[in-house]
Amino acid sequence: MKNIGKNIFYKEDKGELYVEIKPVYDKNKYNLALIWFIAWSFCGIAVIAQFFFNLNRNQKLFLIIFLVFWTYFEYQVMQALRWRKTGREVVKIADGKMHYVKEISGRGTERIYETKSITPLIYLVKANEGFFNVLNQSSWMPGNEVLEFKAADRLRRLGIQLNKNDAELLAKKINYYLNKNTSI
Repeated sequence: MKNIGKNIFYKEDKGELYVEIKPVYDKNKYNLALIWFIAWSFCGIAVIAQFFFNLNRNQKLFLIIFLVFWTYFEYQVMQALRWRKTGREVVKIADGKMHYVKEISGRGTERIYETKSITPLIYLVKANEGFFNVLNQSSWMPGNEVLEFKAADRLRRLGIQLNKNDAELLAKKINYYLNKNTSI
């Protein structure tokens, strides 16, 4: 398999394209996020234990609001850890169709699009700007996709946390095969 950058691998064979995008994985950052996740879990358990004490209505309301935020971050970090360790995106273009699946631990839902109904992939410039980009590039968030296309009259995205150069090279490669498979 050939590669684009460190995380994108592809194979070209008889007019077909197979692309595998692996997540950014830094063992030190992963271990720090795992430690944070374990500590955050213990904090949540400690807060839940407070419900068994005699608390007034305002204190219970505060605990419920805290637990809503706690649950959100617990879920986000758990998904990020799973994504970093066992995730991948797979794109296959063959026989006039594009197959896309986002897998975690080998499980994911495949989406199939007719190549003639797909617009060219473009890099989302806004994905590389602002405060939310900083959050999406962090190791404790799963991140957002940076390539966008339109298929079946809906916007679709792929390429989680890819840098601009790699994303543009990948878009160029996929667009070439989309055009090639549209004429079939």
